[in-house]
Amino acid sequence: MLGEKLIFQGHNTFLCRHGWLKKGYDFIEAGGGFNDADAVVKLGVGKNMVDAVRYWLRAFGLTNESDELLAVAQQLLGAEGFDPYLEDNATLWYLHYLLVKTGRASIYHFVFNELRKEGFSFSRAQLEQFITRRNLELGKTALNTTTLDADLTVFIRSYAPSGEKGKGDIEEESSGLLQDLSLLTITKNDGLRYHIENLERREIPWQVVLRIILENEQFGETISFNDLEVAPDSPGLLFAMNEKGLFYKIEEMREHFPTAIIYSSTAGNRVLTIKKELINLDEVMQKYYGNLV
Repeated sequence: MLGEKLIFQGHNTFLCRHGWLKKGYDFIEAGGGFNDADAVVKLGVGKNMVDAVRYWLRAFGLTNESDELLAVAQQLLGAEGFDPYLEDNATLWYLHYLLVKTGRASIYHFVFNELRKEGFSFSRAQLEQFITRRNLELGKTALNTTTLDADLTVFIRSYAPSGEKGKGDIEEESSGLLQDLSLLTITKNDGLRYHIENLERREIPWQVVLRIILENEQFGETISFNDLEVAPDSPGLLFAMNEKGLFYKIEEMREHFPTAIIYSSTAGNRVLTIKKELINLDEVMQKYYGNLV
C-alpha cells in the first residue's frame, strides 16, 4: 500500500462530491464498468468526472484496484446499509478515517498521521515541502510539481469550509463530501495558513471512535492512552481530537460496556483495556443508526 507506491493523482482535480460514492456503488452493483461507453450516462456525471468517481471509491477504501466493491461499501451504501445516502455526519467521520487509513490518496495519510505531529498550523509552502521531503525519504521517484500542486489544492478544498479557496481555480463548487466536518480552518492575517487543531470533537459519536480503535491492527487488548492520541491511524490523530475529548469518548464507551471496556490510571500510566470478545461491533453500529430512524 503506502510503502509500495505513493499516489498523488487520479481525481482529475475534482473533489469527492456528495452523492458520488453512492452513484459509484449503485453503478458497480448494477454491473457497470468505468470504461464502458455508456458510463457517463449511467453515472450521470461529466466525462472527466467518471475517472474521478472511480478514484474516490478506491481512495475511500470502498473498492479494490479491480473496481470490486468491498464489504465496507456494502455495509455503508447497500440497500440495507447503515447510511446509503450519507445523511449522518458519523458516516462522514468514518469515511474520513477510511480515506486516511487506506493510504491510496497519499497526501491524506501524510497530513493526518505525520504532519500534524509537527504542528497544527501550516502554510501551503510548508505542506508542499513536507510532502516532497517525505517522498524523498521513502526513496520514491521525484514528484511532478504540477501533479503535486493539483493534489494539494484538492486536499485543501476537500476540508476547507464552503466558499474558502485553497489556490487557483480548480473547481468552484461547494459540495465537497468532507467539508461539513470542519476539520480545517483558514486564516489570512499573515498570508494563507491552514489549521487542523486538536479539539474535543463532542460531535463525533463514541461508536465511531470505538470502531476505529477496534479496527486498528496495531492495537491489542491493552492500549496506552498515548497511543490513542498519537499512534498511526489513532482517533487522536485522525479526528484531531484532544486529550479531554478522547477521555470523554472513553467514558461514554465505558458507560455502555462496563465489563468489556476498562480504563485505569496508575502512577501516571493510563491504559485502556478492551475485551473484544464481549463487543459485537456490527450490533453497536446497527443500534446507533437504528436509533436515528
